[in-house]
Amino acid sequence: MHELGMARSIAAIIGEHALGRPVKAVRVAIGPLACIERQALAFCWDIVTEKTGLAGASLGFIEAEGDTFTVREFEFAEE
Repeated sequence: MHELGMARSIAAIIGEHALGRPVKAVRVAIGPLACIERQALAFCWDIVTEKTGLAGASLGFIEAEGDTFTVREFEFAEE
């Protein structure tokens, strides 16, 4: 299940850019040829972010083309 590794990578990228600010939502773009199971990625996201600064941040998906897989955007929570 490479989705676990992907979820860890996404969390690391967001954590690096958030600089300790609370994150409300993360959206990744996934193409049909990326070989990523969205449900598995969402499941792994919840596990990876549990008890971290990203806990509770939703993981959303944006349709993309080809084998695209990229963190597209993230949204900070209101403090």
